[in-house]
Amino acid sequence: MHFPRLVSTVVLALAASACSDEGNDNPTVTRNANQGAGAGGGGNASGSAAGAGGSEGATPSTSSGGSSAEGPGNPTLSQGGSTAASPGGAAAGAAGSAAMPEGDAGATPQSDAGADTSMSFFVTSRGSGNGGNLGGLAGADALCETLAAAVDPALAAKTWRAYLSTSTENARDRIGTGPWRNAAGAIIANSLDDLHDQAAGGALDATWPVNDFGVPLDETGAQVPQNVHDILTGSQQDGTLAVDAMGNGLTCNDWTATANSTVQIGHSNRAGLAGQPPSWNAVHTVGCCPPGVANCAGGNVTQGGGRGSFYCFAAD
Repeated sequence: MHFPRLVSTVVLALAASACSDEGNDNPTVTRNANQGAGAGGGGNASGSAAGAGGSEGATPSTSSGGSSAEGPGNPTLSQGGSTAASPGGAAAGAAGSAAMPEGDAGATPQSDAGADTSMSFFVTSRGSGNGGNLGGLAGADALCETLAAAVDPALAAKTWRAYLSTSTENARDRIGTGPWRNAAGAIIANSLDDLHDQAAGGALDATWPVNDFGVPLDETGAQVPQNVHDILTGSQQDGTLAVDAMGNGLTCNDWTATANSTVQIGHSNRAGLAGQPPSWNAVHTVGCCPPGVANCAGGNVTQGGGRGSFYCFAAD
């Protein structure tokens, strides 16, 4: 009798039928045409982007057409479809792996079809780590490219420019002519004129309404938490250089200084202050020192509610 051979055949057949394309360590998630979803949990995805210093390990969830709810550590999106939570702060990339030096959000959008490469505007998920010293415009532009490439290598092919003014260059002259889309695929402004038309009832209200946290997303598609809504610009509302009463640029010495200097900032949610109109690029000033530095001359970039973030635009 040959029962051992028969048993082996049955076991092999059962084992083959039990195999599947996906397991607990290789999750696959999908998203709508405009918004990616993070695949988390320490999985075996085909590429990952990890925010080594990230404080958020989950990709915010969204519901199309829903209303946004804002909290310092738990932002939710009001636009762009649905995303999957990424408990471990790791996310699937389009190909290969890219490490983010230090990030506030450790999740990167991903979908079966790859990330949405229509993105041409985002708020950086972190600052340089050195206050207002961004390494000049070149260093700031490089950070824009690094963060975009971590989402999808294809985004690195775009010409990314930081929206920052200096003593020799205005921010509005660096970013192309529009239109620009956020990570959810929504148009934030159609042209330079619309982008800077911030008066009540102005053109920008149609695409970037006041107090709408679903518009100024970071590169991963996450909302900017309300407690870090101060964004470095060095600019006036029209996108030209902001100066103090002595005529000195409010730019952290053209983005190279960390002390004895101040910088003009805007509010990512376009909220204003008493006596100040709503503005995404020009509301008040803060100091240029890095976060956490005590007794710093001029103050820190965090003093008004910021983290040293700035805006990035694709100029092509």
